[in-house]
Amino acid sequence: MEYGQLPRPSLTDFERVTNREFSGNNRFKLGLFSFNRDGGLTNTLAPERWDARWENQVALAQVGEEAGIEFLLPLAGWRGINGKAEGDGDFYESLTWAAGLLAKTQKIHVFSTIHVHFLNPIFAAKQAVTCDHIGSGRLGLNLVAGYNKDEFSMFGVNYQGHEDRYAYLKEWLTIVRQIWTNGGPFNFNGSHFNLSNVWGGPKPLGSDRPILVSAGSSETGRNFALTYSDALFMFIADIDTLEEEVRSIRKSMGNRKIKIYASGHVFCKKTASETKDYYHYLIHEKGDWDAGHYLLKAYEEIKSAPTEVLHAPEFIERLMSGHGTFPIIGDPDEVVTVWKRISDAGIDGMAFALPNYLEDFKIIQEDVLPRLENLGLREKYFS
Repeated sequence: MEYGQLPRPSLTDFERVTNREFSGNNRFKLGLFSFNRDGGLTNTLAPERWDARWENQVALAQVGEEAGIEFLLPLAGWRGINGKAEGDGDFYESLTWAAGLLAKTQKIHVFSTIHVHFLNPIFAAKQAVTCDHIGSGRLGLNLVAGYNKDEFSMFGVNYQGHEDRYAYLKEWLTIVRQIWTNGGPFNFNGSHFNLSNVWGGPKPLGSDRPILVSAGSSETGRNFALTYSDALFMFIADIDTLEEEVRSIRKSMGNRKIKIYASGHVFCKKTASETKDYYHYLIHEKGDWDAGHYLLKAYEEIKSAPTEVLHAPEFIERLMSGHGTFPIIGDPDEVVTVWKRISDAGIDGMAFALPNYLEDFKIIQEDVLPRLENLGLREKYFS
């Protein structure tokens, strides 16, 4: 056998995602959220909490792909939230995480969540392209401006005001995009970066770039997503007013139409009573309330939700069960009913967390997805 360098393939030889869009025609897209963190989004001391060892994450990614889930979205974090749970603060870094899961899957999109203040844009641009080639065009980037002052202090980075953090994010993204698209070196002179003779290669796979998403609750954050991202991840404060809010957001888009997603967490067992008992056990009997109060203080400082939501007595439970994402708690019929309401309100999909992803995903696959198919929200998937 002779060994040598493989011929350079043409871009048409790659099996890749067309136009970076999620595959399939599902009206309501789904993604698995935050399983790169020990415990996921559920702040509990129960032994049933999510064990985020790498083998479990790979298994979940592959099971999700086999079930037709569209994407995987990690949470970015660098330290704990003052909780008592073992592994509090144990996050897998999300760019290397994405590279690993892209290599272990074939079709599902994998996002990396990047705290832009903690990663040089030149370095990030090359890391992202490397992941992009590993996954044949399935990488997405979730760009965040950060909120945790303790993390900024840990990195020795100045904690800027809200508006300044987004100004920094805009410059950061401008540099990354120029690296991806410019044929030759360029200089960049801004308020936050002063760079000379910048260049990077290889370029993103094909003629497009990774999908960019951003979560925005404040007016500034939302405007950033609507201007620079391909999709907005919005905070659901009240499902009863969601349709009106989505209509307002879409009107504000003008001619630049992008997708709107939400984030949530699901507690689901076969019956409503079993689900209620499961929730009570994890949150009220075994809850890591120190972590919940830490999160509440952080949310109040950065105003990540409307004041009336933050001060509602039930919001601390929302933080305990899912870091403030939208709670969906019930049997399969109840979960599907809520997802249909969210879809009917104009939301294109949801990234959702589970208390114990591998165990709890079974009921999603066996009982929830078929119900969504029967309602026409999703198509039957054949892996």
